[in-house]
Amino acid sequence: MTRRLIYPKGAYVLHMIRMMMHDSRGGDQQFKELMQDFVKTYSGKAATTEDFKAMVEKHMTREMDLEGNHKMDWFFNEYVYGTQLPVYRMDSSFDTGPDGGVVMNVKLNQSAVDDKFRMLVPIYLELEDGKTVFLGRARLNGNTSLEQKIPLKGLKTKPRRAVINYYDDVLASPS
Repeated sequence: MTRRLIYPKGAYVLHMIRMMMHDSRGGDQQFKELMQDFVKTYSGKAATTEDFKAMVEKHMTREMDLEGNHKMDWFFNEYVYGTQLPVYRMDSSFDTGPDGGVVMNVKLNQSAVDDKFRMLVPIYLELEDGKTVFLGRARLNGNTSLEQKIPLKGLKTKPRRAVINYYDDVLASPS
């Protein structure tokens, strides 16, 4: 039973790790280094899920350290060993701030999980010219809602919309 649940998620788990490590300056470089180190270390040897988890911990970003212990237990317990699938819902609007810049009002909700479930939820903006840009990641714990006003520094034109999980960064149930 466990194999039928864990193995089909393997590629998605890699994609999620890649997207958590992705940044605007280096792109996928950190993820590539992780995978190259893993292949080099375990070439010709059997590697376990725990070996891979240790390698992810060696290369993880500060942002991925949701428990403050430089461990990825939270992620592996949820997405590799666990069966919960969060449901996300986001409502957003854009206002003009006192300085003439754009301010995003966002309410982001995570549901259908237990209190220990944690995730970095990516938020993207679709700009007026049609380009989609990464804004940042919201840290959510358990069944919770996050409400914030976010000044979008340097942006003078309101985006078309804000979107979560644009690149299917997080395995989730449709809302």
